[in-house]
Amino acid sequence: MGRRLISTLQYETHVTPGAYFHLKTDWFNIDEEIETIIIDQSNVFSKLLSIYPKGFFMYLEQSPEGAIYRTNYPLYLREGEDYYYVDWDLATVK
Repeated sequence: MGRRLISTLQYETHVTPGAYFHLKTDWFNIDEEIETIIIDQSNVFSKLLSIYPKGFFMYLEQSPEGAIYRTNYPLYLREGEDYYYVDWDLATVK
């Protein structure tokens, strides 16, 4: 899983400090279906890998400068909404 998984996380979403990030997860039933691995965490820095159903992976690096979400499918915001959506159709890696 290691190197191959990390190389597929080619999409980045940057979020400024204090900004809201919420992923629309209507493609599965309960949050317990998500597996989260804490790679590194302190009071000012976090690195997490979340494995979602349907083959979606999200790696988070969060610091006082903001957050970077790296994913294997692109994320987008719909106009007038505050949820991020996975763009299943635009991904080049499936």
